[in-house]
Amino acid sequence: MTPLHGIASRSDLPLPFEAVLAGAGAVLLLTFWILLFAWRRPRYDDDTGTPMPRLTRFVDSPPVALGLRVLVGAVWLLAAVALVLGADRIDNPAVGFIYVWLWVGLVVVSLPFGQVYAATSPVRSLLAWRGATVRHTDDRGSRVPGAIALLAFLFLELVVPGGVTLPVLRAAAAIWLVWVLAGALRSTAWIGRAEPFEVYASTVARMSPWRRRDGVIHRLGPLRNLASWAPPSGTWAVAVVLLGGTAFDALSNSAAWVRATQDSAVPAWLLGTAGLLSAVGLVWALYAIGCRPLRDGASLRATMDRYSTGLVPLVVGYCSAHYGTMFYLEGQRTAIWFNDPLGRGHNLFGFVEAAPDVTLFAFPAVVAWTQVLLIVGGHILGVLVTHDIALRAPTVGTARHQLPLLVVMVAFTVGGLLLMFGG
Repeated sequence: MTPLHGIASRSDLPLPFEAVLAGAGAVLLLTFWILLFAWRRPRYDDDTGTPMPRLTRFVDSPPVALGLRVLVGAVWLLAAVALVLGADRIDNPAVGFIYVWLWVGLVVVSLPFGQVYAATSPVRSLLAWRGATVRHTDDRGSRVPGAIALLAFLFLELVVPGGVTLPVLRAAAAIWLVWVLAGALRSTAWIGRAEPFEVYASTVARMSPWRRRDGVIHRLGPLRNLASWAPPSGTWAVAVVLLGGTAFDALSNSAAWVRATQDSAVPAWLLGTAGLLSAVGLVWALYAIGCRPLRDGASLRATMDRYSTGLVPLVVGYCSAHYGTMFYLEGQRTAIWFNDPLGRGHNLFGFVEAAPDVTLFAFPAVVAWTQVLLIVGGHILGVLVTHDIALRAPTVGTARHQLPLLVVMVAFTVGGLLLMFGG
């Protein structure tokens, strides 16, 4: 059985150190340029967009809405069959579906298409009789349950021994299903608050060019969509878990971590648990310190929620850079493996003998600089959003109040570049 990191990340294209230095320098210069010379009043405090009534009618029409649910549901069903009845091998498509198509694909789909995960969620389809598929306005309930579930998934992905074996994945899937359904049977609002993949996808979707207002789809700039969002309670926890978990993923692939775990008498899973919790805890502590000067009479927790939208581009940029090549390669392999979901020599879709395209890896310099641009670009967008939000409160909109949080964001970004360099 291949270890989990054989599918969950790519470490064969670490960033060249000159790219890391260039990226770090760009981050510092652009951050302070924004702080000192960018706009002096908020520009994205409203969610004004262009209404798209025809697009809304098309998307909400029964053939499109139902057809999309059936198509996505069929993929989930095939993955479930492979998980329950398939062979316990790394080429079981359920493994790639969970760790590649689902986990990384959330970002790939949510950025251009918005709230598509919630619109096609199999859990919501199962609970349609409870009204789970009816569109609601934003629920303001806490997202902390979703953050806890995301941390549990990261623990499964990065720490649990045998995390790609079917017995472990079956147990995890059962726990996930009980976690979501137990709460959803009491209130379907629980799905949007606690289902980890929907919480993640819905957060990322705030960077898409689409938003619903009064049931109508509006087109607007992604930066305005994100900066005008009033995030629900606990969004800071979601962002902190995602940043800390991705950082630990990169760290656990580094040569230094591998040597440390191999030389230690402490079990690897225990070191991994401590490392994951420490990474998330460090991100939380630094973020809290950066938010403290921006409280403006509010509680620290409310302030962390208010500025959590500024962390979303960091999450998207770093996750895209860290998992992008893995999604490109392993996503193709997963599609091929779906031809034989039970491992019995089937060829359901006719391309079981196909090989994944690897053209991208012939251009390592392009890949490396794209990774840098994704991380630096995410940082710039995050700083712009943070700056715009701070300007809405004149008492904390000065450079002196914003500087601690921006320094923390610089630390997150440069740390991400260094981890990517470590490969």
